[in-house]
Amino acid sequence: MLSVSPILRQVISRTLPLTLGLFAIMLVQLVDSIFIAMLGVDELAVHGMTLPFQTVLIGIQVGIGIAATSIIAQAGGSQQTDKSATTATIAVVFGFFFISLLCLLLSGASEQIFTVFVSNEVTTQKFELLLHIFNRYWPVWLLSSVSVAALYLVTCVYRANGDTKTTGSMFVAASIINLILDPILIFSFEMGVEGAAIASTIGYASCALYMLFKAKDKHWFKPAYCNPATLSYFSELIRVAIPTTINQILPATSAFVTMMLIARMGTEAIAFWSLLSRIESFLLVVSLALTMSVSPMIGHYLGANERDKISELLITTAKFLLLFHIAIALLMTIGSGILIAVFSKDGNIQRWLEAALWIMPFSYAPLGLCMVVVSAFNALRVPQRALLVSLIRLFVLYIPAIWIGASSNSIFNTIIAAAIANLLAGVFAWFKLQEYIRLRAPCSQDVVVN
Repeated sequence: MLSVSPILRQVISRTLPLTLGLFAIMLVQLVDSIFIAMLGVDELAVHGMTLPFQTVLIGIQVGIGIAATSIIAQAGGSQQTDKSATTATIAVVFGFFFISLLCLLLSGASEQIFTVFVSNEVTTQKFELLLHIFNRYWPVWLLSSVSVAALYLVTCVYRANGDTKTTGSMFVAASIINLILDPILIFSFEMGVEGAAIASTIGYASCALYMLFKAKDKHWFKPAYCNPATLSYFSELIRVAIPTTINQILPATSAFVTMMLIARMGTEAIAFWSLLSRIESFLLVVSLALTMSVSPMIGHYLGANERDKISELLITTAKFLLLFHIAIALLMTIGSGILIAVFSKDGNIQRWLEAALWIMPFSYAPLGLCMVVVSAFNALRVPQRALLVSLIRLFVLYIPAIWIGASSNSIFNTIIAAAIANLLAGVFAWFKLQEYIRLRAPCSQDVVVN
């Protein structure tokens, strides 16, 4: 039985602010999908086409953010305030312009991107309709992605300096702004699907600017002049960011391939999988918050030479995570009838959602555990093991499972296959972590802050 141990209290206290902020963001993204679904299946399908690219862009900014957080926190701990503040400036400026450049390139390749996700079986009239919606939505959505990156990169500086409450509150504030503007822009101003992207842009950009203004008095940023010290800090940031970004890009690659496989089953299948992906992100918010809160704790125990506590921390976190997701899965099963009516009015999508809400949430417990294990391996300074777990989960288990389901031309088979893949991924990840702790943890001495 899970008792409220001191370690569990610490895990909950450090995870709660991040959970609330991430919960707000995921909730708004889910509401976005519901509003877009009200516009029609075509709009929801176009929205789904952006998901693989969203995963890519988030993967890049998270990779840069993890590297920046690690360097800034360690520099601050050793009283290297100049390095800490300069690295913060470099990370935010470089990350912002790099993401902006990628979005600009993606904007120029819109037609090629669109054709990848549209089945050859659609009629010319349908193709033209989808293309019209996509061309209106794509550039505005890319702009919203830049604003998301800006806010995330600034929050990394706050977290590196020990401020998680402001991060959580700004995530909530951005979500509230988005939630208020969504129905106004989408329906009242009749802007349609692009109204959702504009609402996101305003919410995230305004909160990023506020956090930059608030950080002015904290001296967490300073001008990054072109000198040997700045070039050295930039080089270190890139060197640390490359392996973390590669690890983050894998889910993006998987999402891209998955959506291509799902697209073979038609426009409705894309719309359904887009909605399911939003629900999945929403239900995994606690797991995501744990990956951000547990890693610094592992780093602290390593630095304090208290390696025996790492195993206790991970076991306690795993128990909490599994019980939490089982409880959520039961609630989703009980409330599936109500939720299905809210998410979509389309008959096929409702039938698929009913099956998904009965099956998939139970697989999110092992999937969440796998996410925590990958984060733990990064904290233990063994990114190669984190990479192995991610590769096995995505390219040995998940993508083949989706391919099997899509090959049968059955969404129901695809749902079952995906759930089995999540289960096997969790078992494999936990086995590899236990193996490492038992055989090699005493040899690890480096610390990383996620």
